[in-house]
Amino acid sequence: MRFLSCLLATAALCIGAISFGAHAGPNRELSRHLGRIMIIDNEKRYVRHHDVVMPPDNGVMPTDEPEAPASVGSKSSSAVLPQIGYNPSDGIILGVKYSVVGFGNGNRTLDLGATQSSGGNTSFNLSFGTPHLLGAKRWIGLAQFGYQLAPSRHFYGLGNNGAGPAALSTHERMSQKALFMLGYRLAPHWVAAVDAGFNKVRISRGSRDGSKPRTVNEFSNLPDVHGGTNSPVSVSLFYNTQRDLTRPMRGWNNVFKVQHVGSELGNNVKYTRYLADIKYTHPLFSRKNILGFRLNGSYVDGSGDDLPFYELASLGGGANLEGFSLDRFRGQSRVFVQTGLRRKLADFNFHNIWRVRLDGAVFGGAGRVFLDKSKLPNDLSRSVYPGLDNEIQYSGGAGLRIALGEALIARADVGFSKESQGLFYLTFGNRF
Repeated sequence: MRFLSCLLATAALCIGAISFGAHAGPNRELSRHLGRIMIIDNEKRYVRHHDVVMPPDNGVMPTDEPEAPASVGSKSSSAVLPQIGYNPSDGIILGVKYSVVGFGNGNRTLDLGATQSSGGNTSFNLSFGTPHLLGAKRWIGLAQFGYQLAPSRHFYGLGNNGAGPAALSTHERMSQKALFMLGYRLAPHWVAAVDAGFNKVRISRGSRDGSKPRTVNEFSNLPDVHGGTNSPVSVSLFYNTQRDLTRPMRGWNNVFKVQHVGSELGNNVKYTRYLADIKYTHPLFSRKNILGFRLNGSYVDGSGDDLPFYELASLGGGANLEGFSLDRFRGQSRVFVQTGLRRKLADFNFHNIWRVRLDGAVFGGAGRVFLDKSKLPNDLSRSVYPGLDNEIQYSGGAGLRIALGEALIARADVGFSKESQGLFYLTFGNRF
């Protein structure tokens, strides 16, 4: 059984890596990193106030128990995950993901990931967090740095359109990002945070994908079609009651965020983003089954050339509707809902290095974007939003969850929709 479990985990990681190089990015790293610190806080608080130990996994659902080992947050836990894969567009993909929780005197956390493909796709991201900034009990400090180069990124047009599954055009996208976050513990389970930094995007002709035109030529009037640099400032409120870093059994994981980019901050564009992300998990019948729910909504307030097309709210990819290609739909606002069930398949110690937990998962979701054409530039061609409709987009799939120690959780998924018979992803962090 242990051999079969290792084989399943290895196969899942190799298959998932097929799409990792093209789709991975550091966009959500800071929020996920802060959520990890809050989960450690929650479990340490629970263990401190309850003189209980972890019950055996015998299928019976106890009324109250710790979800993670009592040592969580008190000693270091780390994991290294190699990634090897191949796909026709990117070629051979090699990468590594390293994560460590609880190192140093301040129980700091660190994530480091990098991939490189023979087709030129490159990604690198680093995030670092300290739960007690300068020794203060309530203050949290985080930093994030990211770089990504995609020589052939697909553009599917704007709005809830009928262009897919074929892209309208292709382009090269290079992005660099540096963000810094300062969080303050308001109360148990509540953290308020502010973050600031810079985000540089460069869009060029890139590598041609078959006979598809280049985005910079075909849609030359798209706002900020060649990219630009902006300096966003955000205010966020986090509410988190979950108590396991890699397999949260029950609780809420909610984020409410307002992000502003404006001329008063030295930017050439102006827009404000509002985001709400609500997640909940609960055991179903026993500790082996976890039911998850997610509701996400985003609205970007901007118009004309002040709102870059790549900053629009989007759907598609490993972060939401996996059955659609990355950023398949773009609009000023979006909403989607997801639900899923994960079932524990195996739990074993890998050569006294890591505790490995494997879960099978099924999931489904629905959502759409909304496009207000009156807020687009007047000279923008109608061909950029072909065949708009009001249909809800549906997606589903299945996959594996691979947890290494109390440091790293990988999701190897395949997604399905009316436009795709199977898209593979390897992403990190819990879905719910």
